[in-house]
Amino acid sequence: MTRSSSWHRMSNFLRKYRKIPHSSFQTKWNETLKHKHAMEQLRTTLLSNPTSNGSVIQTLTNSFHIHNCKLTPQAYRLVVRTLAKSSNLESIASVLNHLETSEKFETPEHLFKDVIFAYGLSGKIQEAIDVFFKIPKFRCAPSAYTLNALLSVLVRSRESLVMVPEVLVKASGMGVRLEESTFEILVDALCKIGEVDYAGELVKYMSDESYIVDPSLYSKLLSSVCKHKDSKCFDVIGYVEELRKIRFSPDLRDYTVVLRFLVQGGRGKEVVSVLNQMKCDRIEPDLVCYTIILQGVIADEDYSRADKLFDELLLLGLAPDVYTYNVYINGLCKRNDIDGAVKMMACMEKLGCEANVVTYNILIKGLVKGGDMSRAKSVWAEMERDGVDRNSHTYDIMIGGFVEVDDVGYAQGLLEEAFSRNLVVKRSRTEEVICRLCDKGLMDKAVELLAHLV
Repeated sequence: MTRSSSWHRMSNFLRKYRKIPHSSFQTKWNETLKHKHAMEQLRTTLLSNPTSNGSVIQTLTNSFHIHNCKLTPQAYRLVVRTLAKSSNLESIASVLNHLETSEKFETPEHLFKDVIFAYGLSGKIQEAIDVFFKIPKFRCAPSAYTLNALLSVLVRSRESLVMVPEVLVKASGMGVRLEESTFEILVDALCKIGEVDYAGELVKYMSDESYIVDPSLYSKLLSSVCKHKDSKCFDVIGYVEELRKIRFSPDLRDYTVVLRFLVQGGRGKEVVSVLNQMKCDRIEPDLVCYTIILQGVIADEDYSRADKLFDELLLLGLAPDVYTYNVYINGLCKRNDIDGAVKMMACMEKLGCEANVVTYNILIKGLVKGGDMSRAKSVWAEMERDGVDRNSHTYDIMIGGFVEVDDVGYAQGLLEEAFSRNLVVKRSRTEEVICRLCDKGLMDKAVELLAHLV
């Protein structure tokens, strides 16, 4: 039988060295096992014994010396994370000093990210900055990875945010290239503090320099603009068109933000143009969009268009919810079409959409405005039959209506009922009822209400 070539090699080795060679697999496995035991001992010691500056290094070195293996980056990272959790930041400095002067391996960058967060989240901003700029001394090339960690710390407050430009300039001098993620951190921070113009300039710069802009960054910028700009005069439609020039494609959520902004500013005419633009972009408006648009055109008193929009959403197969019905019923009441409002309320209940307290408040307000207090009483009683709880606004509307028709006795009864239910009615409304009672010479009742007011 022919012996294998591996057997010949083994025989030659034994004749020459008179010992059995160790396989590379066995050696590597043994080193891995020793390193594992050293790490377990280090972890146990760190958790069981509070450490001071000097004993941390001793614990670190002894754990690996006992098992006859070299210190590793993983061991240093474990020490840093443990010290950070215990807020023992003074010891982190000594660990970094030992790493810098006593080790020769290339330190992984993620260790410095842990250190920067440990310092930054504890308010030691300058220490975090110093660690970043000392990274090359640890045989490591800093990149956007650690720069982003530092920026995430700096943008947490306005005080440290002013340091960002200087940090960026120095980082560029170290050869750190800014990445898309870096700009996203800065844009997000500027949006949060309301500096939307600077945020917009950064996004434009990214587009001009051919960075890949995440679509969510455009949405965040637009949402922040609508939050911080004056809704009565800011040209948000023009702003969206400017964003389109730098490759922004608004989606349904973005259009919803714009519609809310316009309605908030009382610009009902412009919401229709936004709806038309949505259709041109082949974005189907949902029920939320139609509800917002209805609210805008009704506030603008364009009731005929409101009817068309309500019919349109029905034709598109959208099922109105209670919020949509409330907006439309409010429009009917504003144009004094109380009968239409009552019919619409009956229709919504037939279609399985139950009226809520807002629906009833809208209808009662319309009846009170028209001076039909008898019918308002009927709706008031209907609320109780339908199990809808009256709120403070309901009482305020009814009390105001009875004061207006000079039925101050009924208004007083409603006011006392509200007090008994621990509902807070407007102070001005209570004072109005007290004044009317005084005018009618009902001083005892006025004093009783005054006691409630006090």
